[in-house]
Amino acid sequence: MFTNISWGNYIVVVILLLASWYLFVGFRFYFDELKEIITGKRKLQFRGFENAIYQDIEPKLKDHDSPELTSNQTSFGEFDTTFQDVDVLVARLKTFIADAAKKKLVKKEFTYYLQLLLREFPSVKNSPFNSSVSELIVSECEKLESITLTQKEAEALWE
Repeated sequence: MFTNISWGNYIVVVILLLASWYLFVGFRFYFDELKEIITGKRKLQFRGFENAIYQDIEPKLKDHDSPELTSNQTSFGEFDTTFQDVDVLVARLKTFIADAAKKKLVKKEFTYYLQLLLREFPSVKNSPFNSSVSELIVSECEKLESITLTQKEAEALWE
């Protein structure tokens, strides 16, 4: 029964079935994105090494700007907001330092990206948590051993 089907015919049929399946999935689930790319409203974005880390971090940094945190608050509420910013910053720093170690960034690039990250949190810069965050940066760098920072270098990143 199967001796009448050649390997060439079998491969052509499998390729056609796979192509039709991927076309179905593409049109079914990604129709809007494909339409934007075809009409020129959106470009294909290939992430390069030079901006990959900051682009990963940037959308996450915007999460701490929620409307509920910008309402009128008492001094305790402002402290609470600063504390929440510190929590967000600590989480971002840990993931950033781990990613930087995986990508083996040079110290100069590493410090530049850290400065960009810290600039997103001006409330932490002017708070008593500033030195604690600097100590965290130093301790996380010591754990990874790929990039080492001193306490003075970590505190200089805030400026």
